[in-house]
Amino acid sequence: MIKPAVILASLMLSAACQSPAAQAQAETETITEEPAIWRQVSPENLLLINTIHGQTVVELNPDFAPDHVAQVRALASDGVYDGQRFYRVIDAFVAQGGLEDEDLIETYPTLVNENDRPLSEAGFVPLGNGDMFAPEIGHIDGFPVGRSEEIGREWLLHCPGAMAMARDTDPDSGGTEFYIVLDAQRYLDRNLTVFGRVISGMQYIQKLKRGDRAIESGVIQAPDQGDEILSMQIAADLPETGRPAYRVMISDSPAFEDAKTQKRVRGNEFFYRTPPEVLDICGFEPPVERISELVALRP
Repeated sequence: MIKPAVILASLMLSAACQSPAAQAQAETETITEEPAIWRQVSPENLLLINTIHGQTVVELNPDFAPDHVAQVRALASDGVYDGQRFYRVIDAFVAQGGLEDEDLIETYPTLVNENDRPLSEAGFVPLGNGDMFAPEIGHIDGFPVGRSEEIGREWLLHCPGAMAMARDTDPDSGGTEFYIVLDAQRYLDRNLTVFGRVISGMQYIQKLKRGDRAIESGVIQAPDQGDEILSMQIAADLPETGRPAYRVMISDSPAFEDAKTQKRVRGNEFFYRTPPEVLDICGFEPPVERISELVALRP
């Protein structure tokens, strides 16, 4: 009978006789990498809006609205918005800001609308239930998206925190005046260009001084003034050691599915009448975290 100690010694000797390459291969085969959970937002796509209330951070989306993002980046980098105001703020609707003065607005080019785009292979993740405004809804990179196979288009949604370009009646008349959605306005989907979404500091936008919707469509009337935009900056324009950094949960990760399930399935004892397992896409906030710009991002 062979003793266990002899078997162990034999296995150790066999391992020692393996070549370094064989040992490395064996070790590699036993390592299974965890799926990535987060993606870091590029500093070129972080728009920082500073008011007396605090800093609001917007993730820009050049994939859906490249021309709008390019123009807003340029305006912010040139300091055009600094000292301007949120001049039209309507409770439960939108907070609109920018230049307001028509003569000043006309000095900047208007943009062809980017309200939607052809269906893409950009990693669309379905929400998992139906919707009143679109045949299919879900997320691409954390942005809420509507899609239609019938017309072959997809678009960003007017959920709370969406940042879009204001315009006149002409669909291609926007260029400088922006708004941030305070409460879901889905009927505006595909009618105006959404080019970003608030990922931090939405509470500061909610604190902005309101106008009266019945008077001049909510434009704040003199002598009152809307809250000042102290500065609007692109994070990439700031020193690397001082700029904020954020990461967004990857939409096609198991963790993202878990986050949706927690919102969809409400089975705790508080609910003596169980709500239907339906998720409102505008009521679900994809997880976002602020990270240190000095620490390497890890899953």
